[in-house]
This record gives sequence, structure tokens and C-alpha cells, in this order.
Amino acid sequence: MADIGRSVEGYLFLSEEDAALAREEVDRINYISSRMSANNPNAILAVYDRMVQNRTFVTPVGQEYLGTLRDYLYKSPQIDDSLIKDVPVVVSYTEALKSEKEKEKEKKAERRKVKTFKREYQVALGVIGALIFVIISMFTIALRSDNPNIINYENAIVDKYAGWEQELTERESKIREKEEELGIDPLTDKEDTSKPGTQPEIDIETGAGD
Repeated sequence: MADIGRSVEGYLFLSEEDAALAREEVDRINYISSRMSANNPNAILAVYDRMVQNRTFVTPVGQEYLGTLRDYLYKSPQIDDSLIKDVPVVVSYTEALKSEKEKEKEKKAERRKVKTFKREYQVALGVIGALIFVIISMFTIALRSDNPNIINYENAIVDKYAGWEQELTERESKIREKEEELGIDPLTDKEDTSKPGTQPEIDIETGAGD
């Protein structure tokens, strides 16, 4: 069983560390008992007082041993009861209970967090799935649409640019044709008088032009 390592002298401790401390106290009890004489109550009282003052025993195992010595001293006619000290309790049971309750609350809170996380995770998966569907739909519409969008925007711009370039070329050709027709030099924007038909006629008789 898993609890065997935490069981000492009939007490089941909450941790392996507490159980190990109780085992140390068992060894201490055996050592002290082997050196004390039951026929000398005053010596036992002196040892008892020292152990109580130094808090030699703190686990239930050690405190049970102190209780045994105290009962022996109360029964001894050689010892005044007023000289016998109480066994000190070194653990706050209310604090221990609060601690256990707090731990239980923390466990419940952790379980609630896990459940909440699972729900949020499922919702997130749903949202991600919906977004993927929307994105796929947008790409599908984009591939089938003639309007400039994310997919064919670049192609539309290139086509428009090519159309503009062709239109400008056509306009430039018409302008050059018109310039040639009017005899205008495109570099100077002046009429070219060197071309035939563009010089003014001279009246030979009068020496003046038309």
C-alpha cells in the first residue's frame, strides 16, 4: 500500500518527511527508556521537564511517550502534581485544517480553470474553423471575380498600365501627325519655314510678299 511509508506506530502522517521525523523520535524514545530507572521518579521528572522545555518530541508518537511519563509522575506519591508540566502541543490544528481547506479550494479552483480552459479551447477551435472557412471562401471568390482584389489586383494594374501606355502612344502619334501637318518643329514648337509650301510668296513686280 502507498500509505505504508507514512505509517509509524499506528499514526498515518501526511508526508514522508513527517513519518521520518516520527521514526527518529521512536529511536530517541528507545534510547531514553533504556537509560531511565522506573524506581527513581525524581530522575524521571527531571528528564521529563527537560524534554518538555526543549520540545524534544513534536510528533504524536513522541507526545504519546511524554503523556505516558506524565501519567507515571501523577501516580507517583513522591512527586507533587504541581511540579508536573503539561505536554505542549506544537501544532495548530485549526491552522492545519485551514491549510487543508485552502489546498482543497486551490484544487477545486485548478479543476475549474482546467474546465474553463477546455471550453475556451473548444470555442477557439470553432472560431479558427470559421475563420479558415471565411478565408477559403474569400480566396474562392477572388479567383472567380473580375474585380481588383488580393488575387488579381496585380494583373489588373498591369492591364490598366498597358492600356494607358497604348493610349499615350496613340495620342503621341496623332500629335506628331498634326505637327507634321502644321509644319511645327516638336523641339522648338515653331513653324518649320524650310519646308516647301511654307515660305511666303514674293511679288516680283512689287518686291513685296502677299
